[in-house]
Amino acid sequence: MNNNICVSFGALLALASFAGCIQLKTESEIKPIHITMDVNLKVDKAIDKAFADEDMAKPKGDFTVVKGLIDRKVAGVTNKALLEARAGATDDDRISIAEANANGLRRMSEVAKSSGVSLDAVQKRRVAKIRENLPAGSWYQTDTGSWAQK
Repeated sequence: MNNNICVSFGALLALASFAGCIQLKTESEIKPIHITMDVNLKVDKAIDKAFADEDMAKPKGDFTVVKGLIDRKVAGVTNKALLEARAGATDDDRISIAEANANGLRRMSEVAKSSGVSLDAVQKRRVAKIRENLPAGSWYQTDTGSWAQK
């Protein structure tokens, strides 16, 4: 019996000494992470390029019609960066609004597709830029959907 205890103790001691010799080798690889820091900046640049011809201070081309609608207060800018007829809009005004909306929606859709973001995200960025440049007294729709004048 004493012999069995000695053999067990010896085996345990040998096992413990081998356990100290076991080495584990771990390797890790650091891979670069590419993060787009600000998607809004990319979208803003694309919007600026797509709508370069639309300048409230110096309207030209088809945008002179849009500027006239806004200045006459017969059209307001929705929270989706589109125009909406207001009181006093004529049938011709409504046709111009529909044409401007189709053109604007096409441009914003192209920006969304090329930037890899949703149309809604482009519209939010676009309407923020429009609101900054609206002349005093212009109608615009707030984010909550109510109408106000600048």
